[in-house]
Amino acid sequence: MSNQSSFSGFGNYKQMVIELTNDLKQLKGFSERMKLEGNTEAISTVLQRLTEDKFSVAIIGEFNRGKSTLINALMGKDVLPMDVIPTTATLNKVTYDISPYIVVEYKNGKTEKIEIDQLSEYVTKLTKKNEEKAATIKEVTVYYPVNYCRNGVTIVDTPGLNDDAAMAEVTMSVLPQVDAALMVVMAQVPFSESERSFLESKVITSDLGRVLFVVTGIDLLDEDDVDKVLTHIKNQIQEHIIKKAENTFGSNSREYEEYKRKIGKVRVYGISAKKALKAKLKGDDNMLAQSCFPEFEAALERFLTEDRGAVMLNAPISRIKTASIEIVKAISLRESALAMQKEEFNQKYTEAMHEIEKIREERQVEFNRINEASQKTYDELLPSIRNFWPGLEKAAYAVVDDFPLTMEELKSHTDDTQERLQKAVGTAISRAGQEQSERIQEAINRALGNEAERLSEFESHFFEATENIQGLFTYNEKNGSEISGNALVSIATGLFSIIGLGGVGGLMGLGGIVEGYKEAGWKGALLGGGTSAVSFIATTTTVNLLLGALAIPLAWPAAVIGTIGIALFTTFLGKKAVKSVFGGGDDQKILKIKEDFKDNIKKELDKMRAEEDFSEKVRSQVDTAFTALKDKIKTETDHILNDTHSQLTELKVALAQGELSGEKEKADLKDMLVAIDAMCGRADVIGKQLTAILSRGV
Repeated sequence: MSNQSSFSGFGNYKQMVIELTNDLKQLKGFSERMKLEGNTEAISTVLQRLTEDKFSVAIIGEFNRGKSTLINALMGKDVLPMDVIPTTATLNKVTYDISPYIVVEYKNGKTEKIEIDQLSEYVTKLTKKNEEKAATIKEVTVYYPVNYCRNGVTIVDTPGLNDDAAMAEVTMSVLPQVDAALMVVMAQVPFSESERSFLESKVITSDLGRVLFVVTGIDLLDEDDVDKVLTHIKNQIQEHIIKKAENTFGSNSREYEEYKRKIGKVRVYGISAKKALKAKLKGDDNMLAQSCFPEFEAALERFLTEDRGAVMLNAPISRIKTASIEIVKAISLRESALAMQKEEFNQKYTEAMHEIEKIREERQVEFNRINEASQKTYDELLPSIRNFWPGLEKAAYAVVDDFPLTMEELKSHTDDTQERLQKAVGTAISRAGQEQSERIQEAINRALGNEAERLSEFESHFFEATENIQGLFTYNEKNGSEISGNALVSIATGLFSIIGLGGVGGLMGLGGIVEGYKEAGWKGALLGGGTSAVSFIATTTTVNLLLGALAIPLAWPAAVIGTIGIALFTTFLGKKAVKSVFGGGDDQKILKIKEDFKDNIKKELDKMRAEEDFSEKVRSQVDTAFTALKDKIKTETDHILNDTHSQLTELKVALAQGELSGEKEKADLKDMLVAIDAMCGRADVIGKQLTAILSRGV
């Protein structure tokens, strides 16, 4: 790994992952050699994550905006159906395999393997039979030998935002699980109602930084108008994004300012997907350049490998540093044992066991403080919790009060009028529910971030305490050792200032947690904060009430009640719960109709309130978040304390039995230190790059 290492671009990123993997494997071998089981386990976890590391990109937008054409253009192959009527009725994924085939996963859990040419029969609404079959399918994965996906990219094609409520909900459920989302809009008809709604009321605020906007059909514009149209669209997007942030956090809040920093510059790319696909199929480089597609592809690649990569690579770099320190300390400890008398070692061993137990007791004190912080966070959220349902009612009632109604319209267009009012109410409830839940979510995030920062003091203390245990066995230089273990410990420790807090952080990954959170919310916190989060990830994927960016398998805590608005929206549109108020005759007054409508809204909300214990959901989210933080600290500290304990015990037994070797072991340990020194140097180079990227815009 050279001093000029870079991970911009798929090839460079993959090469860096390979190099990091090789270093981690070597460190794992050293850990096994030194019988550091905790270190070995921690390294194995990160290696598993690197092995499974894939890029995922969702294509979202209204039907007939060219989503499937864009995917085909990315792949350079005409794989997905591109009909002019709404076709995508299922969730479709495209990934790489040397042989083309399709796997269909049904909602009942059954799977089926089919041929590529059968795809349209399963994922379209072109016929009634196709539509009925598509309704039974959860998702379809297309395996195809395309170069773009060879780079570890999975492309997700989603249903249209304006298809129907159920399909829109499928699209919303996908967003949290992807690294980037490409929102496709048409140059000729940008920003419809559903597209505005997507930005303002459907997407969790913290997710918007991962959305890239693709304006298709620029080849149909006059050449002089392209820049004007793109600028206009970009301004509209910026306006809607900022409006959402203002509504959610308030324009004078710290959260609002942090949000604007995280979003940064809105990314808008004008392309002709049709021309790009045609050019790739023909091998026409001039036509491809005219489509403006290469610039877009390069920007997407940079975004995935740099912005997303800076978060992803934080964990293996942190683990290299942490593992290196523990191995060096183990080497130094073993060297000291070689130079000590048995009686002296046994005396130090007793002191060390006492110190280890003392550290465990101090850790329990910190756990109690985390529990107190969790309870305090929940208590401070109680006013917001109590206001949640009344807030939804207020938002819905305001829509009803302001909705224009005439008796003539009611008599001649009853169903249309009802549907418009239901839709307006559903949108208002969705927006109000999401804004309230995001504010609650942000409060949880803030409290958890504060607790992580507070725990950096314990992190520093823990490090010093384990260093003191090491110091008990520090031998006298006059013993003539040839291994500069203690010096290398100091070198490795200094490297933590690159990512950690106050120059010491990184032992438990709290520095990485905070940096990851600042850049990418709690998804970034997990990805940047070490290894023990993986076990937590596996336990949170079934929390089905979560919506938006924080409702992702790689994020915690998650949005608390984001789906309430969608559920109500579906209820009003699907069940027509308030249809009865539109009956009657001419003698009904508009005011009475509106009051009856509001009564029905209240009944629906009361019904949902009874079915959804909002207070308990928030309580669970707070507990889950703080418990995960506590579990992380326990896992990381147990790795170190258990390894220290077991190694000292092994040395005690070896000394008693006279089994410690001499010059050969010293030579092996010295070679190990030289290799570790080189790995720390490489990690230093990459760590500085990570810091630079994570600090962009700060």
